[in-house]
Amino acid sequence: MADRKELFLPRLNIELLQAETLLFLAEDPATDGSSLDLMAKYFLTTESLIRKIFHHPNVRESTLSYVRTFGDYSQEPWLASPQKEGGEAKEPEIQDLNLFQQVQNMKVAEKIQLALKGNKEARALLLKDSNKQVILAVLNSPRLTEREVESIAQSKNVSEEILRVISNNRSWIKNYGIVAGLVSNPKTPVGVSLNFIKLLKVKDLSSLSKNKGVPEVIRTSAGRLLQTKRAGQ
Repeated sequence: MADRKELFLPRLNIELLQAETLLFLAEDPATDGSSLDLMAKYFLTTESLIRKIFHHPNVRESTLSYVRTFGDYSQEPWLASPQKEGGEAKEPEIQDLNLFQQVQNMKVAEKIQLALKGNKEARALLLKDSNKQVILAVLNSPRLTEREVESIAQSKNVSEEILRVISNNRSWIKNYGIVAGLVSNPKTPVGVSLNFIKLLKVKDLSSLSKNKGVPEVIRTSAGRLLQTKRAGQ
């Protein structure tokens, strides 16, 4: 029997394909590994598609590793090693790289896709990336939770720009934990902290007024506001 030619899809067209077309390609044994890899990265959160890609005969071990590492499918039974025809487990083509190594090997466009579609661990690592667009993609991810944002707001390892982006999100600043995290973070621009300090509770103002890690103007403002609030009680 003559071998079927592999079907290669131009990189720029993957993200424009309809869901039905993508599923068809994921089922077609002629679709090549490169195309399957791009599909997995662009549509990492689409379980029905990822499931088919995961068991495609041409899928690369690097693609399988990507899905295992960055997808939120750890509890899914189909995540076990794909099977060859005849029931034998597919042999790995390469040794799995850890999360950091995989991200280091990615291009900026791939990092942005991962920031938007990847799991919590991927987002935490990508926040340390030097590229501004990658970081903004993390903050714009629809999968980013307020608990993660609160943790970022408290982190002293993020840039002022990240903290400023958080402070400008009207939805996030409705969360008291995020506001408190921003004001108590010494990396937060002073103007941002002064804008939110009036929202703090007495307990947090008391703690902030003694915090030598924040700028003096923040400590002083916290102390004055604390006295005002206590006088009004």
